[in-house]
Parts: sequence; C-alpha cells; structure tokens
Amino acid sequence: MAAGLGGLFGEPAWDILLDVYIAQKSRREIQVSSVCIEAGVPSTTILRWLTRLEQEGLIYRAADNVDGRRRYVRLTEAGEALMQRVLEALQTSD
Repeated sequence: MAAGLGGLFGEPAWDILLDVYIAQKSRREIQVSSVCIEAGVPSTTILRWLTRLEQEGLIYRAADNVDGRRRYVRLTEAGEALMQRVLEALQTSD
C-alpha cells in the first residue's frame, strides 16, 4: 500500500479516491471542480489533498482536449489497485 495510507482514511482523501474510483468504473470523467463540490470542504483543502494524492502516485490530473481550462482527475494504476484492495477487504470483513 502507499506510504502514509493510514492517514488518508479520516480525511477528504478517502472521499476523493472513492468518487474518482466510482466515476472511472462508471466510465465517467470527474472534473477537479466536481471533486471540490462533492467533498463538501473548501476548494483549497481539496486542492491540497489532490496534490498529496498525486505525490503518493494514486491520482493524476489530465487536461480536457477540447477545453484546456477543464481538468479531470483520474486514478493511476496504483490508485485503482489500492481502491480495489481496500474495497475487497471491506467486503470480506462483513
């Protein structure tokens, strides 16, 4: 698992990772601005968490090919694998 992962679950990071995971599994793109709104915390807080998650190698931000002002958040392969492991662990703990 990623370094410092234990510190991510009580924070907006979990909401971000889950939102992006669900979006990708639904074959939807999720914009940075949508992540800020859905998390229900100030955008500066979300942007700091996005930066941390990028540094952890769990997400990346990609520019829209049509509108360069729009940026999407996507899971890296490591981020998707982490989410799958966490969700499987939660499912087996029931």
